Amino acid sequence: MRITGRGWDQDGIRVATEHSNIESRALMPTQFQDVTQFSTIDGTKEPEFFRRFVDAANRSPGIIASKTAILAGLRLKGGEKVLDLGCGLGDDAFEMARLVGSQGRVVGLDASETMISEARQRAQARDLTVQFEIGDAQALRFEDDTFDACRAERMLMHVPDADRAIREMVRVTRPGGRLSVFDLDFETLMIDSPYVEITRRITRSFCDGLKNGWIGRQLSRLLKQRGIADISAAPHTVVMSCPELELLLSGHLDHAQNAGIITAADAEKW
Repeated sequence: MRITGRGWDQDGIRVATEHSNIESRALMPTQFQDVTQFSTIDGTKEPEFFRRFVDAANRSPGIIASKTAILAGLRLKGGEKVLDLGCGLGDDAFEMARLVGSQGRVVGLDASETMISEARQRAQARDLTVQFEIGDAQALRFEDDTFDACRAERMLMHVPDADRAIREMVRVTRPGGRLSVFDLDFETLMIDSPYVEITRRITRSFCDGLKNGWIGRQLSRLLKQRGIADISAAPHTVVMSCPELELLLSGHLDHAQNAGIITAADAEKW
């Protein structure tokens, strides 16, 4: 296969071991949305919530630290062509554009029109050339070997077919190029709460609600199956504060109640 010999320097098996103390109160404000529905942002009741969610997550110390590792895995020196899959609001694409310089090229792609529209607006305030477009990571429009490097952060857990998306990453990255992928394993989500069984039901429901809740542990295998060489995997722990955890899980509580996983009393107690 054409992917033989493609280099990959930094994979994203980042074990999301998340811990926080939970206040005993209901976390069900109406403005929250279920973030397990990230793959259908534009069709949700409040797409703007997901923009706020991404901005808040990107300010988390654990996520900031992970971004440094992802960028290091790309080993950008200047002049490269780079693809940022699941680019969201574009902040990481801007950083890469500064590194590759005027001789390089950065393309940011996201499935959400909401995200791409905001990324384009933010790009106007910067003196950087970044191309943002709406697209499907499972069916990229680019020719084979278009990019020197490809980046994906917290995207594969939301993609219906993660293996197909990885296949596309490999296809559009030149032989000897670099992939840097970071994603979470939500089966390892840990929360300190006095309500042990309720917490177990909520965290498991959240993990199962994602398209690929186990993707963190699966990345090495999926990449090896696509012929990727020189795989380097490193675990990463994200510690979340109570407000961050509230933002992550509150919108999912309605789903958990509607599905009969927890009761309204359980949610109120939790």
